[in-house]
Amino acid sequence: MDSFTAIVIAIFLPFVFAGFLSPLERIFKDKIGWFAAAVALVSFLLIAYVAPDIIHGEIIEHTVSWVPSAGISFSIYADGLAIMIGFIASGIGVIIMSYSNGYMSHEEELTRYYQYLLLFMGSMIGMVFSANTIQLFVFWELTSITSFMLIGYWRHKPQSVYGATKSLLITAAGGLFMLAGFLLLRTITGSFDLTAIFHDPYMIETIKGHDLFLPILILLLIGAAAKSAQGPFYIWLPNAMEAPTPVSAFLHSATMVKAGIYLIARIHPIFSGTDAWFILVSGIGISTMLLAGFLALRQTDIKAILAYSTISQLAYMMTMYGYTTYHDPGIGVAAATFHLLNHATFKACLFLVAGIVVHEAATRDIRKLGGLWREMPITFVIASIAALAMAGIPPLNGFLSKEMFYETSIEMGSLLGSPFNILIPALAVLGGVFTFAYSIKLIDGIFLGKRCDEHLPEHIHDPSAIMLIPAAFLAGLVILFGLVPSIPIHYIVEPTTSGILLETVHLHVQLWHGFTPALMMTIVTFIAGILVYSRYDNIANWQNRFNSGYPWISVNYYYDHLVDNAKEHAHRFALFTQPGGIKTYVNAMLILMIVLMIIPLFTVTTTLIPSNLNFEIPLYEGLTMLIMIVAALTAALYHKYLLAVIALSGVGYMVSLIFIYLKAPDLALTQILVETLSTIIFLLVIVKIPQTFRERIPKTVLARDLCIATAVSLTILVLLLNATQGIVPPFESISHYFIEKTLPLAGGHNIVNVIIVDFRGYDTLGEISVLCLAALGVYNLIQSREERE
Repeated sequence: MDSFTAIVIAIFLPFVFAGFLSPLERIFKDKIGWFAAAVALVSFLLIAYVAPDIIHGEIIEHTVSWVPSAGISFSIYADGLAIMIGFIASGIGVIIMSYSNGYMSHEEELTRYYQYLLLFMGSMIGMVFSANTIQLFVFWELTSITSFMLIGYWRHKPQSVYGATKSLLITAAGGLFMLAGFLLLRTITGSFDLTAIFHDPYMIETIKGHDLFLPILILLLIGAAAKSAQGPFYIWLPNAMEAPTPVSAFLHSATMVKAGIYLIARIHPIFSGTDAWFILVSGIGISTMLLAGFLALRQTDIKAILAYSTISQLAYMMTMYGYTTYHDPGIGVAAATFHLLNHATFKACLFLVAGIVVHEAATRDIRKLGGLWREMPITFVIASIAALAMAGIPPLNGFLSKEMFYETSIEMGSLLGSPFNILIPALAVLGGVFTFAYSIKLIDGIFLGKRCDEHLPEHIHDPSAIMLIPAAFLAGLVILFGLVPSIPIHYIVEPTTSGILLETVHLHVQLWHGFTPALMMTIVTFIAGILVYSRYDNIANWQNRFNSGYPWISVNYYYDHLVDNAKEHAHRFALFTQPGGIKTYVNAMLILMIVLMIIPLFTVTTTLIPSNLNFEIPLYEGLTMLIMIVAALTAALYHKYLLAVIALSGVGYMVSLIFIYLKAPDLALTQILVETLSTIIFLLVIVKIPQTFRERIPKTVLARDLCIATAVSLTILVLLLNATQGIVPPFESISHYFIEKTLPLAGGHNIVNVIIVDFRGYDTLGEISVLCLAALGVYNLIQSREERE
C-alpha cells in the first residue's frame, strides 16, 4: 500500500464507520466504544505506517483533481507537522474512546456519542493533511460542526446547549474570516495550493510586498485565534466544558484547540520574518497568556481551571511561533512545537483525572473537594505528575519545553534590544508564575488538605482499570519525554520543525544543561509562584469583586448582550427597514423593475416593437393562450376565493400545456406538480376564512394599482417582444453554447437539467439552502406551538 492511500484511508475510515455504528450496536451493544477505539487505532497505525518516510526527510504529496475549473483539488501533503498532529488526533482518540467505556453510562446514547467522536477525529486528520486551502477550510468547518455536536451532547442541559452554540458561532465565524484570507491570498498567487506557495521563495516575497499582505494576515489570524481560543475569542472554551469530560480531554486539550496553532505553524513560512507577524502573533499570545493565567486563579470548577490553563498554554505556543526576525524567522518554532506535543500529553491526562474525580466524587467544585489522596492514591500520583509537568517542574517534559520558551524569549528580547530584552523575558516569567499557581491548586485543592465530608460521598476510591490505564499511560509519556527527551525530539519535534521551517533542523535537548539564564528564570518562577499561591484566595476574591462591580469589562458581557438581544435588535431593524405592509414592498419592487427595464429600452433601442414579428399562431396554441387570459382575468376580478383559486390554477395548468407544445416535458411535469401542490395548499387555507373578498378598495388606490399593473405588463411585453431580437444589436443567442457544451463539459444529455445542476449549480444550491432554512423555520414554529399547547 502506498503512502497516499494509507493517508486517505486514515482520513475517511472514521467517517465510514461512523455511519455503520448504528447497525453494529446490535452486535457490540454496550461494547460499541471498543469498536470505535479500534477504528481510531487503525487510523493511528496507518499514520504510523507513513511516519518513517517523513522522519527520514521525505515529503508525501499527491493531488487528485476535484473542481479543475476553479483550481480546486483534493491534495494531500504529509510532512512532520501533519504527521505530529495526525498522531495526536488519532492517538489521543484511541485513549479517549477507550476511557469512555468506563466513564459513559450505558444508559447514554452511546452510538451517537462515538459517531460524533469518530467524525471529529476524521475531520481533524483530514484538516492537517490538506494542502489545498479550500479542502482545509471544509475539514476546518467540519471540526467546528462536530465539536458543536459533542459539546452539546447532553442537549437536555441548557448549559450544554449554550456552550455548544457559543463555540459554533465563534469558531465557525472565524473559519469564514480564514476563508476570506485564503481567497485574497489566491488573488496574489493564483493558486489554492499552500505547498506550492511556501516552496516558491519568489512568491513568498511577492506576498510580503503586496498591499494585501496585512489584511490577509489579519483574516487568517482571526480564524486561528477563534479556533484556539486566543485573544477576545477565548470566551467559548470555558463554556465548552459542559461537554462530557472525555470530550473535553479530546477536543480542548489535544485536538480541536490545536487547529488554530496548526494554522499558525502551517502559514509560518509565508508570513514570518516580518514585523507584522511578530507584533500580531506574539502580541496576541503574550496578552492571552497573561489574561487567561490570571483569570484561572478565580475559577472554582476544576474543568474551568483546566479550560483557562489550556487557553494560557496555547498562548505560550502562539507566542513562540510569533518570535521572528527577518534574518531568523523561526526563533521559537522548535520550542513551540515541543510544547505543543508536551501539552497534549499532560493536559489530556489532567482532563482524564478530572473525569475520574467527577465520576467518583460527583462534583466539579474544587471548594467541595480535598483530602482525596488517601482514598485515591493512584489517581493522586497520576494527577501530580501531569500538574507538575504543566507547572514546569523537572524532570518532567513540561520543564524542558518551558525552559525552551524562556530561552527563546531571552533571544527574542536581545535581538530587539532595550527595553524588550527585559520586558519579554519578564512577561514570560509572569505567565509561568500564573501557570505554577493554578497547577499547584489542582493538586492541593483536590487531593491535599482536609476532606470535605459534608459535600462528598462516604466511600470514594480509585476507578476501574478502564479509566486508570489511559491516564496512567499519558503520565508515563510525560515522564518518558522528560527523562529521555531525545525520543520525542528526534522522532517528532525535529521532523515537525523541519517541515515548518522548510530546512533540516537538528536539536539538542537534555534535562540538565547547566546554570543558564533560562534556569534562573525557572527558579524565579517557582519562588514567585509560591508567593502568588500563598495569596491565591485573596487574588480570586479581588477578581470576583472587580467583576461584580465592572461586568461590562468582560467579553462575555458583550457576547451575551448581542446574542440574548438578537431578536429585539432584528425587530428594531425590521421596523426601520420595513415600516409598511406587504403591498407597499410589492409596489416598490415593481416600480423599481419598471425603471431598471425602461432605462435601457429608451436609451439603446431605436424602436420598441420589432418589425419582423411572427403572428402566425397555431389554433391550439392560440386557444390555450386565450384560456390563460380568461382564467387570469377571472382570478383577478372574481370576488369568491374558491373560484379565484381554481382560475389561478387554470393559468398554471395552461402554462404546462405550452411547455408540452414546446417539447419540454420535464418542465411541464414540474409545473403540474408545483401547481397541484399550490392549489391544495390554497384550498386548505381558504376553508378557514370567509369565502368572499369583502375589502373595500378606494378608487384612488385602485387607480394607482391599475397604473402600476399596466406599466409592468407593458414593460414585460416590450421586453419579451425584444427577447429574441436583442435590445442591443447585434444579438446572438447563447443556446448554441449549451447545446455544444452540455455533453463534453458536464456529461449530460438533458440540457435543461445540466443547466440547473451544473452551469448554474451555485444558484440551484442557494435555492435549495433557502428552502431548507424555510423548512427548518416552519418545523421550529410547529414544534414551539406543540410545546405551548
